[in-house]
Amino acid sequence: MIILIILLGLLLRVVNLNQSFWLDEAAQVIESIRPFSQQFNITSDFHPPLFHLLLHFWMYFGTSEIWVRLLSVSLGVISIYLIYKIGESLGSSRVGLLTALFLAISPYHLWYSQEGRPYMLFVTVSLFSTLMLIKKNWIFYWFGVVLCLYSLYFSPFLILGHLTYVYFFEKKYLKQFLFSTVAAFIFFIPWLPSFIKQLDRGINGTFSGWTNVVSVTPLKAVPLAFAKFIFGKGSIENLIIYGLVILPMFTIFILSVWKVWRRREGKIISILFFIPFLTAIIGSLFVPVIAPQRLIFLLPIFLLIIAYGIDSLKKILGVTAFLIIIITSISAVADYYTNPYIQREQWRQAVSYIEENGEKNNLAVFIFPEPFAPYLWYETGKIEAVGIAPRFRVQSEDLEKLSAKLTNKSRIYLFQYLTGLTDPANLTARYIESQGYKQSITKDFPGVGFVYLFEKI
Repeated sequence: MIILIILLGLLLRVVNLNQSFWLDEAAQVIESIRPFSQQFNITSDFHPPLFHLLLHFWMYFGTSEIWVRLLSVSLGVISIYLIYKIGESLGSSRVGLLTALFLAISPYHLWYSQEGRPYMLFVTVSLFSTLMLIKKNWIFYWFGVVLCLYSLYFSPFLILGHLTYVYFFEKKYLKQFLFSTVAAFIFFIPWLPSFIKQLDRGINGTFSGWTNVVSVTPLKAVPLAFAKFIFGKGSIENLIIYGLVILPMFTIFILSVWKVWRRREGKIISILFFIPFLTAIIGSLFVPVIAPQRLIFLLPIFLLIIAYGIDSLKKILGVTAFLIIIITSISAVADYYTNPYIQREQWRQAVSYIEENGEKNNLAVFIFPEPFAPYLWYETGKIEAVGIAPRFRVQSEDLEKLSAKLTNKSRIYLFQYLTGLTDPANLTARYIESQGYKQSITKDFPGVGFVYLFEKI
């Protein structure tokens, strides 16, 4: 049965795999395709180096969107098997199968299984370390923690959950746990100088408003994380309807927490979820990096709690809860497959539009220090492209320098992307018009936003 569930998970994850790289993915592949000697130079990316290294070697065999994402697809499928083994160890084979099925059709897990970024790597290695902890295999647990530390900086929250479990339920193994964990942190010491640089860059090097793009407030993070765990990347404009869609599965989760807490294994599962979740929220009060995707490593445990709860319900209630989860998940997956505004930013389409319709004396303008990574990945050099905001927020002197670039240009393509942060007063568009251009066409590319075409009068 688990083989069929894994095959289902694989099948769902190879659909729509050829989407355009979006901003973070394009930045990732541009960094990972560099020579090996540069793979540790990732100060601008607040992540450890393991995924960069894996993708670097993975891209020896191809650089297409499908091939790059197959790395995360593979990790996502492995994580389905790992949560099955954890569910089997802490519950029963039926609990493991239920959890694996829920994870296989989880819209949020599916989305990040198709993401060329480190999140699915951390989901997988965190589940591996948790399984090794449950089995008291300390060598493999040490190895799993090392992989976690080099995958995502949320590892300490995971380890705090492990420590709480060992302290209250397996205290006789506390010495082995501490030894394995300390040994793992020792292996992380060589990366500490780079981590400090990344932290300084993340806290002091971002421009105004960027923190709100890459993270959310702790108060908002709690409901948003549960909403994403349930309905994935999709959303419903009417918040009341959105809440009504999410409420049944969230109610099942709350009921499951109440049911599982009565049993020893249920308490363990709850600790493995709530300790990392709550400590991550508290930690974000000091370093604002909390976002639902960084908590996705807890999604399998979230679904394990639900599966454990359903397994303990009476037959009619259990079947009803099961159907609610299946219907909610499949509906969200279908929405993802069919809605381009839930899928990834259409940079490939935007670049193709410009290069197919533009000419050599045209100019693509980005209100950013340089053209965005996806544009750099897809462009062929047919049209000159410039970033005009070296300090991230466009200034009058930046516009004056732009005037030199406009010389002899018949068309200007202005990208709206992130201009709410970099040019909220719309200064650039007005300046281009003041230089004798008139806006003629506006094209909308999902995720990328508007591309404005200005033509010389």
